[in-house]
Amino acid sequence: MGSHSVLRRVRLPLAFLGLGLLLAIAVAQERSSAQPVVPGGLFPASTYANLNAAAGGAEKIDLAHYLGKKPVILYYWIATNTRSEQLFLQLQDLVQDVGTDRIALFGVAVPRPPALGEDQIRERLSALGIRVPVLNDEGFRLGKQLLVNSVPNITVIDTGGRLRLSNGASLSQVLGYKLDLGQAIRRTAETGQLMTYGYLDRYFPVRELEGAKCPDFTAPMLEDSVERRWHSLLDDSKVNVLIFWSVDCGHCRKSLPEINAWLKGDPGGVNIVSCASVTSETVKTKTREFCKLNDFRFPTLVDSNAEISDLYRVTTTPTIVIIGPDGVVDSAIVSGLSDFVGTIEKRKKTLLGAAG
Repeated sequence: MGSHSVLRRVRLPLAFLGLGLLLAIAVAQERSSAQPVVPGGLFPASTYANLNAAAGGAEKIDLAHYLGKKPVILYYWIATNTRSEQLFLQLQDLVQDVGTDRIALFGVAVPRPPALGEDQIRERLSALGIRVPVLNDEGFRLGKQLLVNSVPNITVIDTGGRLRLSNGASLSQVLGYKLDLGQAIRRTAETGQLMTYGYLDRYFPVRELEGAKCPDFTAPMLEDSVERRWHSLLDDSKVNVLIFWSVDCGHCRKSLPEINAWLKGDPGGVNIVSCASVTSETVKTKTREFCKLNDFRFPTLVDSNAEISDLYRVTTTPTIVIIGPDGVVDSAIVSGLSDFVGTIEKRKKTLLGAAG
């Protein structure tokens, strides 16, 4: 996407950021003796192998040389994940802008061969143009100290070596009093200090689209493989609902038939389209069979290689994007679908009333 479209991308399904990562973390935690760092407490220094020694410093990085001397940012990421890589580049640019003499940035990664071993990570770092050290978190020491359970994940440690925040996922993420994470990093670089925000709640970047025209795209229909332009499917007299899902997602398999049953009751004013993550021909077949078995009344678009999910900044399934008759993103449901009907009915009353 954008400036990164020239890079060779090895795409992974959204589930990689969920089950795959959590399994890797669970195994790593069993052999790690590290304890979570208390917000506001001193961050322990350790030495790590540098996966980016070719462009980003020495073979070994001892955090003791940095902690307590200037602010430190630790950035947990996954190579080949588009959002994770884009945020890494944004952080690198931000730190370069405020001055590397005033704040230090370290990437953090856990190699998981064969798909994402050390060689693959180094290859991505070179392709992206990352110039800072990337710590090899062998044994998941840093991960456990920072309670990492999703990526991307930004940690800020002040000049005093104290943990001030962790679990940041976007520079636009608001911390309080209209201060966003990007501004907080700049303030920390300038003053050396930051309030203690602790471990931030999970952040859903899809909500950054609220109030903007919904991004357009072209994708094949699951039923007949005919390419359709998304904006041509929008209905300017109804509330439009775009559902991101996967046939391998248990919550999706439960929730979509329930939504379909509600739709069969012929609720007026709602136009539903689903967008299914399809990573292979096998998954495509399973998805088609699931839709047919449940007699879905809504059309389904195919999201190959998570390109549409990336466009809408979707990090979990199911994610439901509510779009007004004017094509503007109204809101997103990401934390649960138990009150889908109530939410849609409420938004329909507001949006169609406004449209009328």
